[in-house]
Amino acid sequence: MRTYYSLLVLFLITAFSACKKKDAPLLTSIEGRWRLAKVEGCFSGQGAPVTNKQEIIFKGKQYELFVDGVRETADTFHLKQVNNQNVLTIGKSNEFFVTFTSDAIILTGNISDACTMTYGKVAY
Repeated sequence: MRTYYSLLVLFLITAFSACKKKDAPLLTSIEGRWRLAKVEGCFSGQGAPVTNKQEIIFKGKQYELFVDGVRETADTFHLKQVNNQNVLTIGKSNEFFVTFTSDAIILTGNISDACTMTYGKVAY
């Protein structure tokens, strides 16, 4: 009888350890309001501190950049896949590679010494 209890306990430990918390699903849409959280890389490799409130809004095909609540730039945008990578084009020439995570988008400029900017989703 003691062997059965030991086997039962071993089975329960194995069963519960096999269960894992589900990862949050990846974001798949750029639509919405995003706030700059982190800047990495850049020419120096050191990144840059985030010293002001920068937000971008993607709505329909329109892009807007706000710095400390003031609209700095407005243009159109297009998101497409090229060689299994998401490429965001703002206006006619600004291109970024886009990586989606469960709670952020990561934009990397399409040049060798570009900064990598992480934006978190903001409800609006």
